[in-house]
Amino acid sequence: MPFPSWLAYGFAVLMVAVSAYCVLRLALARRMGRRIHRDVNVAHVLMGAAMAGMLVPSWRIVPIGAWEVVFAGVGTYFLILCVRFVAQRGVAGVDDDHGHHVSHFAIHMVMAGAMLYMLWLTTSTVAGLGSASMSMTGSRHGVGDPGLTLAFVVVLVASAVWQLDAMGRFAIQGRQVLAIVPSGDTVRPVHVAAAVRPWLAPRLEICCHVAMCLAMGYMLVLSV
Repeated sequence: MPFPSWLAYGFAVLMVAVSAYCVLRLALARRMGRRIHRDVNVAHVLMGAAMAGMLVPSWRIVPIGAWEVVFAGVGTYFLILCVRFVAQRGVAGVDDDHGHHVSHFAIHMVMAGAMLYMLWLTTSTVAGLGSASMSMTGSRHGVGDPGLTLAFVVVLVASAVWQLDAMGRFAIQGRQVLAIVPSGDTVRPVHVAAAVRPWLAPRLEICCHVAMCLAMGYMLVLSV
């Protein structure tokens, strides 16, 4: 199925931007003393760089075989986290920030699996900018399986929608504090608008995840 080359370049630029931003997040979080999910951000950096190279093969900086090893490791890492999370907190449990469930780790395990699947379908040669501009179009192992591809796409789209819907919980919330009023030294509650989030730009992290899911979905569609 032919797709315009500008679309592949657009997604590739987006993936480079996501990777660069996640590198910046990792640096700023340490400097500012803010919390982030470091493993997720590292995974996004790797996925963004790999997908940019698959979308525009001339941008590839790491051989496909090496990427396969990397994402096999990433998938195994998140699988271990899933198992440990369920063992400690149960399937319905939440983590320390009371905002993420086991699905937080499971979706990144699935994304690593999708990366392995796409890499397996990708050749190391490039057809040229006049074609689909994606080396997956010249598959080493044949066209992707429609059923498996659809399963990956459905999970990725569902995750993107779920994350967008969850953005509201990161809104700045007001909180009640006790203030001493000078006249009579009376103590009464005063509503003060204050940000109580310890996380660094959680909404932007969600945007990165959504962008990653959309780019993966586009690339998976190319495989069938």
